[in-house]
Amino acid sequence: MAQRAERLGCETVQVFSRSPRGGKASALDPRDIEKTKEMFDRHSMWPLVVHVPYFLNLASADREKRLASVEILAEDLGRSEVLGAKYLVTHLGHLSPGEEPESIEAIARVTKSIQEALEVYHGPVKILLENTAGQGREIGWRFEVIGAILESLPVDRVGACLDTCHAFAAGYDLASADAVEATLREFARYIGLDKLGVVHMNDSKGDLGSRLDRHEHIGQGKIGVEGFKAILGSSLLPPDIPGILETPQDSPEDDDRNVKMLKSLRLQV
Repeated sequence: MAQRAERLGCETVQVFSRSPRGGKASALDPRDIEKTKEMFDRHSMWPLVVHVPYFLNLASADREKRLASVEILAEDLGRSEVLGAKYLVTHLGHLSPGEEPESIEAIARVTKSIQEALEVYHGPVKILLENTAGQGREIGWRFEVIGAILESLPVDRVGACLDTCHAFAAGYDLASADAVEATLREFARYIGLDKLGVVHMNDSKGDLGSRLDRHEHIGQGKIGVEGFKAILGSSLLPPDIPGILETPQDSPEDDDRNVKMLKSLRLQV
């Protein structure tokens, strides 16, 4: 991972510490970790961000499934610390069949799940709650929901991650300079830009408000070049905030193209 990040010219990196699809987590090799940290230091790649596996559901109404997700969240916090990561990004989970969108009960279950994970893990890694596109039974697509959850959690231990594709698909426009400023002010109003730790920089295959979670290459989706120039140039965002690409890999060259595209747009603002 570190070698590939170096080849791509990455300035920050996000990884999974285990298979994102399921199964027991493999043991972490101390020698690999030491070599990775050395490469990160040598090339000033910082911070390392870890993402939880996709199958977590912190909102599950099934107590056993919810507690299993809490256990994995706490375990991933520990694994992230061993890897030297600063942040652990997680989605909130899914509603039960028949629940109202963004239901109060589901939000309460998410809050309880995170509180329980923090009772187990006491280290320095900070949890970041990622906004979703609102596809299917996902929760967390409205900024108000993430803000409400964060109000009940310690600010030094839990923050937010903004995914551009998810926000756009959820109805927050990012396709122009004015739209970007308006959306970031909405984020500031309900969540707080001081709580933002990472931005996932993904273009969107779906239209504004489509609730479609389909990432696209930078500049080739509905957000487009002007939208990403505006995001990179926004005075509302700290200049050193980490930007993570989660764009498709349709060919071996795609990651290189997307990294170069963002760097090129950054030079234009």
